[in-house]
Amino acid sequence: MAGKTRVAKYQADRTNQKLYFCRLSCQAAGSTNDKQLYQAHCETAIFHLYGSFLAFIQELGHFYSLNMTAPTLSDIEQALSERTQVSPEIQRLQQLQEQGFLANVERAYQRCLYAVLPDNSAAENANMVEIEPKDLIVNVVTLSNQWLPDEATIREWRQQLLELIEQLRAGMVEF
Repeated sequence: MAGKTRVAKYQADRTNQKLYFCRLSCQAAGSTNDKQLYQAHCETAIFHLYGSFLAFIQELGHFYSLNMTAPTLSDIEQALSERTQVSPEIQRLQQLQEQGFLANVERAYQRCLYAVLPDNSAAENANMVEIEPKDLIVNVVTLSNQWLPDEATIREWRQQLLELIEQLRAGMVEF
């Protein structure tokens, strides 16, 4: 039993660490006047925020004694259903992932990973113009970042996730 508590504590520490890194990135974004640096800090905050969500899913997997390296909500749900168990934590997270602040966090994370597709006319014009490799960096950081949430929104999402995790942890009791 002591080993299970130690592993669960490690997992909780990782989740908490990712939330802390998100907070630091938001603070850094709030203290800069440089547009590109602001964007970098906001994207970093989103990566850490989504990482904390993934770390909490892994924490849930360990809590339910599932041997999964990178579990998803559906992986845990399926493994528990095979044992005729139900997880109220998984159900709550799935609801918020479908429509709620977790859906917004995941959407922002995906937008940080993948470029928004340009319209066809802009893509055709870009193919006609030869671009120097050094210009690519400038183009990336000067693209419109209207899709990127500001640090206040990210802070709000972080607070909501923190409160949710604390509520779910309080309900997770080992028998």
